[in-house]
Order: sequence, then structure tokens, then C-alpha cells
Amino acid sequence: MEDASMVSTSLFDGVSEEEYRAMMVCFKTTVKPYKKGEEVPMPPGRVGIVQSGKISMIKIDANGVRTIFEQLRTGGVFGDALGFAWTDASIYLLADEDCDVLYIDYEHIIKRCPNACTHHSIVVANLVRLMSEKTQALSEHLEILSRRTIREKLLAYFSMLAAKNKSAYFTLPFSQTSLADYVCVDRSAMVRELKRMTEEGLVEIERRNVKFSAAAVH
Repeated sequence: MEDASMVSTSLFDGVSEEEYRAMMVCFKTTVKPYKKGEEVPMPPGRVGIVQSGKISMIKIDANGVRTIFEQLRTGGVFGDALGFAWTDASIYLLADEDCDVLYIDYEHIIKRCPNACTHHSIVVANLVRLMSEKTQALSEHLEILSRRTIREKLLAYFSMLAAKNKSAYFTLPFSQTSLADYVCVDRSAMVRELKRMTEEGLVEIERRNVKFSAAAVH
């Protein structure tokens, strides 16, 4: 299931298991485990791929307000080559659950393979597509954050989720605390607004399962 905070392309889409194993040796990769709640490092010049678990990319502003930029699941990719300057100390990655991350030097991905391997070209093409999808996801997130009220932010996000899933029914990828961080609002105020929206018949919410009324966007 897709949502407005995720991209669909994996760096190794279209690469066979045998080719993948060969590339792991060629690229001199390393795999690091991280525990839930642990900060995940973003080494410069490297690309990280989530092998298991979930990781959130978080920014804290000057007032200490947290905003979740992106949630990375299995296959999710991060790194300075993908559009964020890690010199900004206010951006960091946090493990939402126990996870494993595979690290690759960026230069190993983009440098021309002496054997002109087809699977290497596939990875480069995937990287370009990933950058495009991340740009689109960021644009959608900024569209949500640009809305003035809590209700407008929630309606914009729910509308995007419904459109992506082609259904009025969808599952939120976040807890309510993380959802508040994603739309950048106070959690208590958001919960009150969700209650009002439920009473008005705009949404039905059971845990993370949501039914979104088409009338809510009119």
C-alpha cells in the first residue's frame, strides 16, 4: 500500500538474487543493525538501504518542533546523493523498530563498471527514478504543510492517501503521535480535530484504519 510519505522504487528492482549477491561483493557493502529508538547514522558519500524494519527521517526546527519528512521501510533508500544535505544537524534518522541497514559507497554505484554489467546499469537507472520519486513525495508533503489549519492539513493528507489507494478505505502508516509530527501540528489539538471530523461524518477511524468521505474535500 502506498502513501504520501513513501516512494515505490527500490534500488535493486530488476536485479536477480545472483546478480545482487555479486554486487554486494563488488560494491564492498556493510550491514549494520540498529535497535528501536536508536539514531541511524547518515555517513557522507554513502547510500543506505533499509533491509528490514522502519526508519523515520525527522527534522527539528529552532523551536523544537518535530516534523517527519519521510518514513523508510524495507527497500527504502537514504543518503546525501538523494537530495538532503546531512550537514544540517537538525535532520536525522530514527529507528521506529529494530532494523538492518546496508551501506554502499555512492561512487561504487555511479562509476562505470569495467564489465559493463547490465545489472549495474539497472541500479543507476533505479537511483535516478528514486531521486525523482523522492522529489515528488517531498512536493506532496510540502503541499500538506502549506495548509493553514489542522483540518486542512488532515484533509489534504487523507485525500492523497485515498487517491493513491484508489479507495475511500486506507490504513495510516503512522501512529497518531507520528501523524501529528508528519503534518506538523500539536498531537492533542489534532486528536480533538479528528474527533470533530468523525462526529461530522467526514471520516471514520478505527485504530489506523480510515474511511474517508468524498464529501470531506468539497
